[in-house]
Amino acid sequence: MRGPAVPASAAGPGKGLLDAVLADVMRDTGASVGLVFLLPPGERVLRLVLASGLSREIAAPWARVPVDAASPVADAVRQRRLVWLGSQEEIARRYPRVGIVLPYGLMVAAAPITDGTTVWGGIVLLWPVSHPAQLSAAEQETITACCRRAAPLLQQAADSGRPLGPAEEPRLLPALHSREADSAQAVAALNCIEQLPVGCCALDLDGRLTYINPAGAELIGAGAASLLGKRPWEVLVWLHDPAFEDRYREAVVSRQPTSFAARRPPDIRLSFQLYPHDSGISVHITPTVRAPTATTVEAAAPSTAGLVGATGPYHLTHLATALAEAVSVQDVVELAADQIVPAFGPKALALHHANQSAPRYDDIALLLIRTPDRP
Repeated sequence: MRGPAVPASAAGPGKGLLDAVLADVMRDTGASVGLVFLLPPGERVLRLVLASGLSREIAAPWARVPVDAASPVADAVRQRRLVWLGSQEEIARRYPRVGIVLPYGLMVAAAPITDGTTVWGGIVLLWPVSHPAQLSAAEQETITACCRRAAPLLQQAADSGRPLGPAEEPRLLPALHSREADSAQAVAALNCIEQLPVGCCALDLDGRLTYINPAGAELIGAGAASLLGKRPWEVLVWLHDPAFEDRYREAVVSRQPTSFAARRPPDIRLSFQLYPHDSGISVHITPTVRAPTATTVEAAAPSTAGLVGATGPYHLTHLATALAEAVSVQDVVELAADQIVPAFGPKALALHHANQSAPRYDDIALLLIRTPDRP
């Protein structure tokens, strides 16, 4: 039985300091994504408490990571050493479950947060494939120093009676490397983009549209007012295809440009080129009559698959690979709670099996009760 999570409001003074630790290690190593996990006392599950550089939906499969799982951060915590994965091939070979959920070009480092006697949790950093195949000695020392710096902060918070513990959802840090333009530059940039004859729009790291220029709105046939603050593939029926959302996921995680083509009814073909950066994705939209290339995805027809989206199948595949390792009904319950709850956000979860004397996996049914305001 897991103990109750400590509310974020009760996290104590260590909360902001832990933010600074993550921000500093990402800045000093050039990491594009950072995750901080804590191991609550008496538990065997690492809880994601802090993330930067990606959305909650993408991070959801790792909201809870069992210490004995085949995972970079779990291995780092158990073995009390830094784990480095220098290619997508190495990730897929050593951690197939991670490779299934993140089948993109990236590099991963995981390290334990420990003071030598107590393991408080772990940190995970991601880089795009432009990073060298090996961590430099300076980067290794920076990561180790980050973990050494975090451990006493957690110890002090615990000693003060206000331990830093997990909340219901991990907190997200704002973009760490964004550059602020002065007002004159901002006005000049806006005027320039507004006058361009090609479509331009911007998505935040959560995939929500924050800006679209007039040419872009005309090309996709929808006004800015109906799109702002929403994910385009959830609003535009002709973008209801998991392949399109997957390109957004790929851009966010890998920090590499990608593209896809789509057909807006009745027969307007559009090319979307995605250029990721630390605070979101810039999208270039142009009409095209060219056939899709090998690196371009195009849907044959509008689909209702977007109602599920690309994220759902990844979570279910992640759960399926985890269940393959289960050896008891209790394992199934734990894995369902660890994977389904953070991924789909149900209000409640119930499990039923038909044969109480000798339950088999095919006798087990899961019932999810979702909150009405969550799609």
